[in-house]
Amino acid sequence: MTTLDAATASALLNSPKHRAGLNDLVLEVTSVSRRHPWLARVSGRVPGLTATDPTAWRHPNIALRLAIPDPSDDLGPLIGQPGLCRRVYTVADVDPDAGTVDIDIVVHGGASPMMRWLDALRPGDRVDFAGPRPHPAPTEAAAAGDPVYLLADGSAYPAASAITRACAVTTVVLAPPDAAERPDPARFADDFPGARILVAGESATPLAAALATLSVPSGATVWAAGEREDIRSLRTRCLGELGLPKKQVQVFGYWRRGKTGTDADIARLTGIARLRERGLELTGDNDFDIEI
Repeated sequence: MTTLDAATASALLNSPKHRAGLNDLVLEVTSVSRRHPWLARVSGRVPGLTATDPTAWRHPNIALRLAIPDPSDDLGPLIGQPGLCRRVYTVADVDPDAGTVDIDIVVHGGASPMMRWLDALRPGDRVDFAGPRPHPAPTEAAAAGDPVYLLADGSAYPAASAITRACAVTTVVLAPPDAAERPDPARFADDFPGARILVAGESATPLAAALATLSVPSGATVWAAGEREDIRSLRTRCLGELGLPKKQVQVFGYWRRGKTGTDADIARLTGIARLRERGLELTGDNDFDIEI
């Protein structure tokens, strides 16, 4: 059975299929601010962005993979980038004509590579990234006028906001990491125009628990992203108790409590390699079969 060695990791990440549509660019930081106590915004200019395909940047849910300094990262040496770790973040806002990008980053306790980088970040600093990578969004359902429900914890807040600003969304359920912000959904209204906003209560699986209180019609599409076990529970309810067809369930486990982004990357790359041994590819249906 395949294990993740340098040759396997490099072949997967540098394959034409994986690299399709990606550009290697640099973000020149112009400002670092706080949108909420738990959410930092990094804004900057991207030389060369205006020369890339502008339609790729207009998708409502796109991500970048930032290269962050981390001498202890386990994946970097496997892919020929020792001293760096890669972290994926959603684009909060982009102006392809002006060549500017905003990225929102959840601020959490601890001294992770991302938190160390963010703490030291100043205007004028530069960071390499690859992108844009389009991620699923309920654009067809919204265009058809079907009910769309978005559920997001802090890690998915930028993606949920970008989708809501681009599509007609019925209901947004948020699980912000700061409990002090939970009582007042109105403070999030500017980021989710036109949507009913609800805030999940405290729970080990807040989004799944919140979904259980909603009357979701059979024609609705549910988009949800956040902590992996929370989203796993939510997915089970959507496909089981609610009986929604798979095409109406777009759910993504961005992170797992107690694991690092590198842990997740290595687990997924190993899982993809093992799937390919069987002639299969990673899909939304089998992603949750990979243990992170």
